[in-house]
Amino acid sequence: MPVSRHFIRISAAAHGLVRTPRPGLGHTAGMTTTVMNPVKGFTLFALGLAIAAMGIYVADADDAPGAAVIGMLLMVVGVVLGVRAARNRLPKWAGRTALAVGVVAAAFAAFLTHGVVVTAPLFPQSQAVPSVVDSAPSPQYTAAVERARELVRAAVLEQNLPGVSVAVGAGGTIVWAEGFGWRDVETRTPVTPNARFNIGTAASAVTAAVAPLGLTNTGADSAAEWSPEHIGEPEEDFPLFTIIRHVIFRPIGLAPAQPLPGDRATFYVPGSDDIPGRGRRLMYMRDLACCANGMAFYSTPSDLVRFALATNPGGVNGELAGGMVMSLMTGRDSGIVIAVTSNMAHANTSALGLKIGDAFAKQAR
Repeated sequence: MPVSRHFIRISAAAHGLVRTPRPGLGHTAGMTTTVMNPVKGFTLFALGLAIAAMGIYVADADDAPGAAVIGMLLMVVGVVLGVRAARNRLPKWAGRTALAVGVVAAAFAAFLTHGVVVTAPLFPQSQAVPSVVDSAPSPQYTAAVERARELVRAAVLEQNLPGVSVAVGAGGTIVWAEGFGWRDVETRTPVTPNARFNIGTAASAVTAAVAPLGLTNTGADSAAEWSPEHIGEPEEDFPLFTIIRHVIFRPIGLAPAQPLPGDRATFYVPGSDDIPGRGRRLMYMRDLACCANGMAFYSTPSDLVRFALATNPGGVNGELAGGMVMSLMTGRDSGIVIAVTSNMAHANTSALGLKIGDAFAKQAR
């Protein structure tokens, strides 16, 4: 039987009075909203920016070998949160692409930032290199000391060395002892004449004279006592604890970095190519344990000068992690003894010692 259809035309005014009920967006069956709550989106985006900024801060402010990785992870989290805040407004492929590009950019930014900070000059100019003198130098050598200070500061700037300590002996006594730069980069603890430096392979020539000469600042410690982070060794903190300390506690001042106790200098090695100016990393315990039984042998320039004045050993160089860290030499004609130590492997301590020796030899004439 055919169905009869009747249509009634109504006016526009009447049409406006008709209301057809429809379910709200939040109650549509089988569908989810495509618009994120603006407050939630803004919160995620702001949190992402904050975490990414913290990542840049960590990569920039910390020289520890893991700082760049921690910074990268923080920036990745920031990218993820940022993409999450915007993903419901983007096609799926665009969200995935943004996340992938963001992760790569975060990794690149973290390592680039860390690379820039470790290669940047530790001191803007030579006169900015701090120094601590043991006592006023002998008046006879005042001019030589001033010239030697210029030479040391120039070497620190040229080689981008964290710290250098120098002592000079003449006439059977020490006439000058002074520390330059920092014995710990992170805390900027200054080098003093009493700062103890690892002497590496020079230990075989020096340690036998410790007891007979009463060298109170020369001896041997466990290498673990010279490694701030114990990286790659049994004493290393659990990685999660290290991350929490560096990322959360330290930036807000709850776990401030401390220099090594006992006036020990924190040691560094070049980041690449055995050139200090191209970057540095903390020296690992396996780098420090260059001598027998995992011990780190240490001394001060003043003790080294006392040793040379008493035994006249000639020239002695100490190497650590494959690079020079100290030099001890005696002028053939002048009899002046110079000891130079640094807390950076591959420091050219011998060249600096020769220049200091020339400055004092000219003054002695």
